[in-house]
Amino acid sequence: MSDKNLGGLRVIFFGLGSIGRRHAQLIRDNFNCELYAFRSRTGSVNEMGIVEIHTLEEVERLDPDVAFITCPTSEHVKYATFCAERGMDLFIEKPLSHDQKGIRELVECVKKNKTKSYIAYCLRFHPVIRWLKKYTADKKPLHVRVQVSSYLPGWRKGSSLKYYSAHKRMGGGAILDLSHEIDYLYFLFGEPKNIKGNSKKLGAVTADAEDFADILMEFGNTPCNLHMNFMSRLKRREIILEFADKTLVADLINNTITVHGENERSIAFPSKIDDVYVAQLKHFFSGKKKMNNMEEAMRVFNVITKIKESVT
Repeated sequence: MSDKNLGGLRVIFFGLGSIGRRHAQLIRDNFNCELYAFRSRTGSVNEMGIVEIHTLEEVERLDPDVAFITCPTSEHVKYATFCAERGMDLFIEKPLSHDQKGIRELVECVKKNKTKSYIAYCLRFHPVIRWLKKYTADKKPLHVRVQVSSYLPGWRKGSSLKYYSAHKRMGGGAILDLSHEIDYLYFLFGEPKNIKGNSKKLGAVTADAEDFADILMEFGNTPCNLHMNFMSRLKRREIILEFADKTLVADLINNTITVHGENERSIAFPSKIDDVYVAQLKHFFSGKKKMNNMEEAMRVFNVITKIKESVT
């Protein structure tokens, strides 16, 4: 499967929120697929004109080839399992789930039905992360510091309290919603150890979910501290890597890597955010071996679980 030659592949979306609409539009613009959406509510029509289906029986009759699980995190496992049981390939928006319930059964179902799966951590396709992946393959940093911050009410229209990101029971909170950082640290350096953390709800941007987290962990002999919050007006997504002879500052918002040391320089990557999403979709629809399939995603989710347990 690749680009425009997907031969009318039937793709169904479980959830047409902001991320679901983004994926749907990019598929429509770049791939030859038939798009459908399962929506439990009736009486409203999506603005994209995607054909809507309102019962799971209708989904079975349609028999889609691929399911995009882009609903609230707390519903991921339920719908992914339903689709895997019926042989659909799975594209699951991050994170895999909000707790461990049903995950083992989903993994077994995917394995039994030989279903292709991918958990969508798109920053693995960010040019800065790709550059770091190659650079750190044989150069391990002495220390890593990561900061991700933004303001949750600015993510979407209306009050942030309306959305699942603000509610713990729906899979919201900084640790799950900002788990891109946990995933790309795993992607770059492997599984961490000695995880310790602190998190709370401090502001008014969530209903009951944590709005910040400070995590300490180690990758081999490399200490790492990770700060994540979505109560800040300072928008930042930055990795600072300390080496014996230089310091690298990787900026994932401005798409730059700045090298501080004897030979100071800056590397710019001309890339838009949609380029990252399209690269991810091309990888998913290709015949290549899938990274971050269900087996690998379980390992990443176990790291997320350990982090959540370390702060409770």
